[in-house]
Amino acid sequence: MDQYLAELDELLTRLASAQDSETIRLATSSLNSHYYKSANCIPALAEIIDRSPHYQVRQLAAVELRKRINKWWPDIQEDNKSVIRNQLLQISLNDEKELVRHSTARVISSIAHLDIPRESWPELLTFLHQACTSPDASHREVGTYLLYTLFEAIADYFMQNTTPLYELLATSIVDPESIKVRVTTVLILGKLGEFVEPENKEDIKWYRGMIPNMVNVLEQCLENNNEEGAAEVFEVFDTLLMLDTPLLSTHLVELIRFFLTVGSNREIEESIRIMALSFLMWAAIYKQNKIRSLKLVGFLVEGLMPIGTEEDPEDMDEDSPSRVAFKVLNALASNMPPQQVIPILMPIVVNYMQNPDPGYRKGAMVAFAVVVEGCAEYMSSKLPELLPIVCSGLCDSDIMVRRGACMALGCLAEELQTEISEHHQALLPLVLNLVEDNNSEVIKHACNALDAILEGLGEEVVQYLPMLMDKLLVLLDNATQTETTATIIAAIGSAAHSAGGEFNVYFEQVMPRIRGFMAAKEGNDQLMLRGVASDAAGAIAEAVGAEKFRHCTHDMMHLAIEQLNLDSPRLRECSYAFFAILARVFGEEFAPYLPTIIPPILASCRAEEQQGCGFMGEIDLLSCNIDDGDDDNSHDEGAGMDVAYFNSAVADEKEFAADALGELFQNTRYHFLPYVEASIQELTQLSCHLSEGVRKAVVGSMFAFLRTFYTISSATAEWTPGLPPNYPVHENVQSMIMAVVPTVLTMWADEDDRLVVAHITQEMVQALKLMGPCIVSEHVEEIARNLLEIFEKRSMCQIGDEDDDYADEDEEAESESLLISAAADLVAMLCEAIGEGFSSYFDVFLPLIAKYYKKTKTPQERSMAIGCLGECIRGVKSAVTPHAARLLQLFLKSLGDEDPSVRSNSAYAIGLLFSYSRVNLMNQIPVAVSALHPLFNNQTLLNATDNAAGSLARILLAYPQSAYLDQVLPIFIGALPLKADVEENEPVFDFIFHLFRSNHPFVLNHLPDLCKIFLHVLSDENQLKPKTRAQLIELVQAIHVQTPNLHLETSQLARFL
Repeated sequence: MDQYLAELDELLTRLASAQDSETIRLATSSLNSHYYKSANCIPALAEIIDRSPHYQVRQLAAVELRKRINKWWPDIQEDNKSVIRNQLLQISLNDEKELVRHSTARVISSIAHLDIPRESWPELLTFLHQACTSPDASHREVGTYLLYTLFEAIADYFMQNTTPLYELLATSIVDPESIKVRVTTVLILGKLGEFVEPENKEDIKWYRGMIPNMVNVLEQCLENNNEEGAAEVFEVFDTLLMLDTPLLSTHLVELIRFFLTVGSNREIEESIRIMALSFLMWAAIYKQNKIRSLKLVGFLVEGLMPIGTEEDPEDMDEDSPSRVAFKVLNALASNMPPQQVIPILMPIVVNYMQNPDPGYRKGAMVAFAVVVEGCAEYMSSKLPELLPIVCSGLCDSDIMVRRGACMALGCLAEELQTEISEHHQALLPLVLNLVEDNNSEVIKHACNALDAILEGLGEEVVQYLPMLMDKLLVLLDNATQTETTATIIAAIGSAAHSAGGEFNVYFEQVMPRIRGFMAAKEGNDQLMLRGVASDAAGAIAEAVGAEKFRHCTHDMMHLAIEQLNLDSPRLRECSYAFFAILARVFGEEFAPYLPTIIPPILASCRAEEQQGCGFMGEIDLLSCNIDDGDDDNSHDEGAGMDVAYFNSAVADEKEFAADALGELFQNTRYHFLPYVEASIQELTQLSCHLSEGVRKAVVGSMFAFLRTFYTISSATAEWTPGLPPNYPVHENVQSMIMAVVPTVLTMWADEDDRLVVAHITQEMVQALKLMGPCIVSEHVEEIARNLLEIFEKRSMCQIGDEDDDYADEDEEAESESLLISAAADLVAMLCEAIGEGFSSYFDVFLPLIAKYYKKTKTPQERSMAIGCLGECIRGVKSAVTPHAARLLQLFLKSLGDEDPSVRSNSAYAIGLLFSYSRVNLMNQIPVAVSALHPLFNNQTLLNATDNAAGSLARILLAYPQSAYLDQVLPIFIGALPLKADVEENEPVFDFIFHLFRSNHPFVLNHLPDLCKIFLHVLSDENQLKPKTRAQLIELVQAIHVQTPNLHLETSQLARFL
């Protein structure tokens, strides 16, 4: 044994002082092959920790011993175990080096993990208590650190009897001598918090009582410039925010005020301020309901804005207090009701924009930019007030302000494409001026803004195209910075996207340049440009179409396939997007590429997301295997620790791979069938991926598979409402439903991201529209239950941070409003697909949807509620009858709403109610007509008048004997032809046909006017459904025969005779 010990000591000494990888490799190989093959290594390593004169060797021996405990400790004789235990306890107490004491404590923790459950080391707990209560501060430091490491290993043991633990922690957190004891106590409390159950009120009460002392420890660290200790305490508070148990709630106001004070204090180190502000960001995400109920949103916005005026570091990837403050603002905007953010923020922005200090003006513009994502819908109605602020920033004399204004405009254009495109005449000249700025950063952000505007500009881009392309190509040819070049290429792609076929004239000029960038094979900057160029090539292909692009296809596909092998997740992502676009452009003609591209796409779906070796804590000197049990405090243990982690670059690659599978099947159809099974298998595996982007892509592709199978199946009959399905469904479609729908419903039940759940419901709506009730026939109850949870705020993605915090339902984050709207759309679609058989569920959903119509709700929410109820009535038809009286009063009220879209939806809904209700509503016609009447005059939303005309048609078809018929006909005919909502032509012309069949004198006396209307709708084949169009042509022919004096044979209607 002595020789074994000496040789092991020599190897570890050589390893601890090794300077080259070959020495490390040989030493570790010898250790693993000769010394770690038996239980002898356990006492030998313990002896080396005790006797070696070199602390590096002692620490390395402790690290190596801990790794071998699980395997060899059970093989050690009990007498020897006792010796080793006592030896380690004494080392942990007496070694002169803290690093060795801590590493030894972790060995003790590993042994305790095995021994304590077997009750074979009772002395440990006695030692622990003596160390923690020792009069010697260094012993208390060892005791609390040992308790911390033990808590990781045997937490369940401590939680069985918390009283002595609580007493000990209450003492050690106010240790009179040692800040290390106090900080370590906070770390223990952080671990303990993870084990306090939400229903354990006594433990919660005790824990909350410790929060002030924990804050005191943080303050002491800050006062003594103990940045390491402060960082550890900050991390504990961050962890406590994320727990389900509400441990911080009673102190949250004080905590937020304190952390904001620290984050605002320019005398404190920036790293400390960043940690304090990061707490506020996590609080905005994980304690959103509490922050709302405590009315802290405005306080936070007002406190964060001055921090945003500070100077930023040149490195765009480096955090700073100002940048983290903007992240907190973004989190507030994304998780709080916009009504609580924008009215506080915008007056400050306006005030800052008038400040002579450019830092304030920069802060105003960046703050504007970061709140757009979460408040876009709320801001859309205020664009006339907001855009002048941005325009003034675009014209500012300071570079930082112009750059910030470009960011703000880019965010607006990205989130509000349609609304921003309406202001192109004011915005584009300003942005085009900035792309020629003398500062490259401004040019880059101006091109980003231009890119976002062009993406949504549509055909309006054509008037700017000559000037735009001349300018962009000159910029592209002369750009000196990679990022600027990238934004210019992206802007060219967006110009092509909006211009469509009008881009053809620039194709020959642009494609050689794009191809040049796509040919790069080395250098990070050049490969980044290659990816952007791939995206632009796809946009151009889609714009110019198959014929124009065909001669480039082989070459471009060769380059896109080539970059799959350039060891870049980003380039693979770009290739998959390019493949998907070309499949859309060429359809089944793209099929020959499938055998080449599907294997790498499936391989990307399976790609590992584990980082290689890291060197931040402990390291296994032989390999990079993850070491069991070491997940904390590794910073003080030397070499390195390898951890599995979430790799966002690979996750993005998986997202695009998953998305491409759906696109490829949809567009290559039968040719993709050999790959369906493997694809579904990979998509199912990805359905529980950590990235919400990947999960959304999985949902999209799974439903794309469903829809594609349905369209290529032999079933050609249109679906009919009702369950069980009474229309043919191919067995392949049934198989795909069985593969997809249960997986999606499992995702829905577990999903904690609102936007993913909204995506699930939106995809289900589209599938129901195409396929009918067959996709839900086995799952109606489960889907209805999931929807009910959403409306009752009980779904996984809505669960708040505190059971006792009820945020004001009248003000909701926009992501919540989007979720409710998507759920309402699915309810309406289920009504349509299942029909009257869904009426029992409609009875439940009706009040939950109707409550979104009240003055305190946003116009969008009110419009959603009324529109959804109208669509539900169309689906359940006569089953609406029990609710007719209530709904009639609701719709009469909403017809007078201040918002035009609400009035439009109300007109549609009330017509359907009269049409389908079996309760006689004849005596309600006067009040309904009176409420509809204003919609026929001076409406800013053309749909409102169209829906009012459709509504009158439905009402009078339902009650043709109404005395109001003659009074409303002039108004009704005067609203024709419809201007925007051609769907309403169906009831309109059904009513007109009825009037002609009954020889009503009004239509017979107004034939010339009616013929003009008929000509208008017949001249556009999209105006009428085929059956209605055929009936109208028959009517025109009958009028020609019966009224020859109209001379229709010489009119433009002659071609229909």
